[in-house]
Amino acid sequence: MTPPQTLTSTLLPENTPGAELSLLEDGARYALLQRLTPVLQHQIMGNFQSMDMLAVMMDRRLQSASPDLGNLRQDCTLLGSVSESAIKSVINLLTWVCPKPAATQRFDAGVEECAALLLNDFKLKGFVIANEVPPVAAEFSCRALRSVVSAALFCLSDQATAPATLTLRAQAFPDRIDLTIDLLCTEQEQAKHVYSNGYRLLNWRDLELLAAAESVGLARSDSGAWLSFRLPAEHQKLPAALVASG
Repeated sequence: MTPPQTLTSTLLPENTPGAELSLLEDGARYALLQRLTPVLQHQIMGNFQSMDMLAVMMDRRLQSASPDLGNLRQDCTLLGSVSESAIKSVINLLTWVCPKPAATQRFDAGVEECAALLLNDFKLKGFVIANEVPPVAAEFSCRALRSVVSAALFCLSDQATAPATLTLRAQAFPDRIDLTIDLLCTEQEQAKHVYSNGYRLLNWRDLELLAAAESVGLARSDSGAWLSFRLPAEHQKLPAALVASG
């Protein structure tokens, strides 16, 4: 996996004031959040559907002239377990909105989290996300992985002219992990479903601003985008140890 020969150059003048850059970055983050909000909302509601189903079942059993208390106790135990799992999941989803600055996660887990979160939303637009990233043990900032990878997926799908497959691949180097996202249009004659919740599409400048804010290398490729995540100093020069055998 060879990075593109020419990295993308900033769309902003080099002497752009820091305050202006900060405002532009905030705008890009807000644009991304607007796109993520419906997806996060759907996931949160889905986590509580099983609780609702259990509550309905328990209510029906209670309507019986002679309720089976043994089954009701089992239902109560199950409801407690399901609700605890749902709460943990919701708390994790809310960290997408306000991530902890020091929070980290494995590279492969972060990419998989982004792909899984957007999978169903992209299907509705005719896009397929194929995650072929191998196990990578290195830890990176949750905010960097979530914001840049999800923004890249949104950006590429927004700019595509037809439904496509987005394939994610990664490779470890002594000082970095490279992630490529290749876009292959699968149905040239079929128009994609246009995003229509009233907010704008993500563009390359949004992605560029977010990548720069998280110190992630970014370049266009002939087929999509190339992202480079610099390894923490303690992990550099050990690529073989970072990529698990499976």
